[in-house]
Amino acid sequence: MRLVPLVAMLAVLNGCASYRLFPDNPVAISADFQPPADAILAGVVIGAAAYYVLDPLAPNWEVRAERLDVHRVEIRLRKKRFSTGGDGEAQDLFQRRAEEIAYRNGAPGFEILSYSEGIDSETAVARRVAHGVVRLLPPA
Repeated sequence: MRLVPLVAMLAVLNGCASYRLFPDNPVAISADFQPPADAILAGVVIGAAAYYVLDPLAPNWEVRAERLDVHRVEIRLRKKRFSTGGDGEAQDLFQRRAEEIAYRNGAPGFEILSYSEGIDSETAVARRVAHGVVRLLPPA
């Protein structure tokens, strides 16, 4: 996706009257449909920028875990700004991550000490967040 700034720069340069990188003559797609080349380029640039911002293949949630001490782990989740669905999966994701952490540390299980969900409105586009602390159970 590093090409998006380059393509945007080329589109701006193409719009300058003294410098035409792309011809403004129409592209014959069919007999009835012949859009100008710069309109096609603008569509490609807008589509690439929208794909870069929305990123439909990225996971819906960003999960971070931080060890507080030997037995306690803090888990933070942040939902991506633009997504379709996934609003009710924070608690399940939190639970799965806690199980994974317990397994990796050789603990037989865990106890949820705190858990909360909310909305982070630090910018114009709010996003869902979840936060919790788990205690890893000692081996029996």
